[in-house]
Amino acid sequence: MPLQEWIHHWEEGAGARVLKLTAAILGFVAVAGLYQLLAYQSFASEEAMETAQLARNVSQGNGFVTHTVRPLAIYLLNGKTQKIPDITTPPIYPILLAGLMKALPMDFAATQYWSYGPERWIALFNQGLFFVAIVLLFRIARRLFDSRVAWLSAILFGCTNLYWRFTVSGLSTLWVVVVFLAMVMCLVRVAERIENPRIGWSALAGALAGLGGMTRYSFAWMIVPVLFFLAFGGRGSRGKHCAAAGLCFLIVIGPWVARNIVLTNTLFGTASYAIVQGTSPLEGDSLERSLNPKGALGRVEPLDVMDKFLANGREIWRNDLPRVGGNWIAGFFLVGLLMPFQGAARGRIRGFLVGSIVLLFIVQALGQTHLTEDLPEINSENLLVLLAPLTFVYGVALFYTFLDQLNMITAELRGAIVGVFLVLMSGPLIMSLLLGTTPAYYTSYSPMHIQKVARLMRPEELIMSDIPAGVAWYGDRDCSWLSSDDDREFFKINKLRTIKALYLTQRTSDERFLSRMVADSNSWGHFFFQCEAHLECEGHGEVPSGFPLTKAPTGFLPDQLLLSDQPRWRLPVKK
Repeated sequence: MPLQEWIHHWEEGAGARVLKLTAAILGFVAVAGLYQLLAYQSFASEEAMETAQLARNVSQGNGFVTHTVRPLAIYLLNGKTQKIPDITTPPIYPILLAGLMKALPMDFAATQYWSYGPERWIALFNQGLFFVAIVLLFRIARRLFDSRVAWLSAILFGCTNLYWRFTVSGLSTLWVVVVFLAMVMCLVRVAERIENPRIGWSALAGALAGLGGMTRYSFAWMIVPVLFFLAFGGRGSRGKHCAAAGLCFLIVIGPWVARNIVLTNTLFGTASYAIVQGTSPLEGDSLERSLNPKGALGRVEPLDVMDKFLANGREIWRNDLPRVGGNWIAGFFLVGLLMPFQGAARGRIRGFLVGSIVLLFIVQALGQTHLTEDLPEINSENLLVLLAPLTFVYGVALFYTFLDQLNMITAELRGAIVGVFLVLMSGPLIMSLLLGTTPAYYTSYSPMHIQKVARLMRPEELIMSDIPAGVAWYGDRDCSWLSSDDDREFFKINKLRTIKALYLTQRTSDERFLSRMVADSNSWGHFFFQCEAHLECEGHGEVPSGFPLTKAPTGFLPDQLLLSDQPRWRLPVKK
């Protein structure tokens, strides 16, 4: 190869593209390694633990059953308390994690108080999904705009701390982002051809909307903007495109919905009640802890749902929407809504994005539950974060539009401006890596401690705890949610299946003293306070009169409490 061709090959030809791709991969791997080393945190979300224990059950050939015993699920399943089919979590992400657990050498024995080996594997898996999402965003931006917008959009997305936090959260967010971006790519291909676009792209978009709904029920609403996109704009057989998308959506999601109807007479199991959770008659997680919610559900009125929507909508409008995606580039996107972009595809995709934001704003405000209260930002109910990567593309496009207006600046200065812009937008990630994370060695969700407690029980025995997902994931034991009270509701569950141990943690002991522990004599906080005041040594002391679990080991109070039907800590530990 002549020298001139060789130079062109590596500067502008195929070699240059290989170098850029290699640099991008190495850069991502370096940041991923640093994040795992400096900013990693173990699971803090109960829904992440729920998903992980489901995945383990599937990987071990036990079926789609859960170790977490929700009183509401018992009600919907007509009293079933053993080998409970999960009716809360959609199946796709647990199945993906089950495949990961089968393929990798995961050791489920806890060896540290603050870190758990399988969770690091899950974090690596999610980081791989994050890289796939970056590549998809790059391809979308390049088709809609040009290589400059594509590269900067992808780099900004990859340098957004919020998404790195999701990679180590154990949640399905990055997988749903991949599904969403793949769906957008299909719609871009449809929009590029004004006349007679291929119907296969529309069908695939509908199937991907169904796949997203099978990962997160709220995402199923995305079929609405997909159908509107196909019905309006462009030319050709719009009806056929809408029918193809709708049919594929139903083919993907329909069998699972039918399964839920057979089991529970509801479309989405316990998730069907999300719209009323958090209303004034059903505050917090009281609905899921209720063994017979008919009375409470009967007290919910339309105005209660409206109050919930307005209260949640106000917080989303004030906090989530202005910084959607955890990056200031969202401000450029919002300003860019006032500017027209040349090209039909750009305008149609932006209209689809705006419509999707409006729709998911409503769905998020109505569907928020106690999960958002527990972890306000890193939770599966944060729906706007799924759409945010596409806002990066339009925000960067506006940035370059402004930059191109500065005709007098040199190429070097232009590059410096882009570099400063990138550093400013990546500030939270940079600070996260510089400051690192200090692990909490003694929390409610300490893997080794929970596993030690759970191993006191035989596999067929039932525990009740205020961290049921943690006991199910780390301890691999059946664990009931705390009942609504420590009296009548407790004994109703105990009658259906005998509770052999009660494990309360800082989630209960840290409750407000006067307003929660003292005021409500039937609350578990009050129960904890009574026990803490009287239990003095192993196997002795006082618990509330008539409570069947009376044996307590030393070393738990004042932060935690373990009560059992017998002094199991004196018996051989069960594997």
